[in-house]
Amino acid sequence: MKNINNKCLLLNIDYTPLCIISWKKAIILSVRYDLNKNCGVEIIDFYKNDYIIGPNDQRFAIPAIAKTRKYFRPYNDSVVFSRRNVFIRDNYTCQYCGEKKNISELTYDHIVPKSHRTKFKNKKEATTWLNIVTACKSCNRRKSNKTPEQAGMPLLNKPYVPTKNKKYLPITTHLHKIDTEIPEEWKLYIEL
Repeated sequence: MKNINNKCLLLNIDYTPLCIISWKKAIILSVRYDLNKNCGVEIIDFYKNDYIIGPNDQRFAIPAIAKTRKYFRPYNDSVVFSRRNVFIRDNYTCQYCGEKKNISELTYDHIVPKSHRTKFKNKKEATTWLNIVTACKSCNRRKSNKTPEQAGMPLLNKPYVPTKNKKYLPITTHLHKIDTEIPEEWKLYIEL
């Protein structure tokens, strides 16, 4: 059989999803810390219909789910500002037209454009949680370097600084990309 399942869901010790790692990394972390029960991971489930072929045509199951052996605090006190986290905050939805789009069709937009220098002490001040929103490419081009009022494009939602939340974990972005192809073995542990 062909190896089609190359990802392993990593759960915290309390069985909440943390992230997604490769099945190879799951095996390495499981074996490397086998004698130390306070470190590493424990493999708790394998893919039912996929395996790798080893020496002498032996078949080895591929890890589908692994669990940490100690608790990891899943998020910081604040959410790091990034393009990905702006998209997550805005639910992958253009804040001008309201359409939900794929990541490849999105960009982020400065509400007050950087070209309006008199409003900011420096350009970095323009790129903050409160001045950035998710926009589809066509709305961003249409708005250009105007404010929403000047462009006649009111914001659907006021931007805010997000607080820690499970939706900002690395697993969220991965699941958003593969939501139609989530492995059956993972469904017990993730919210759909």
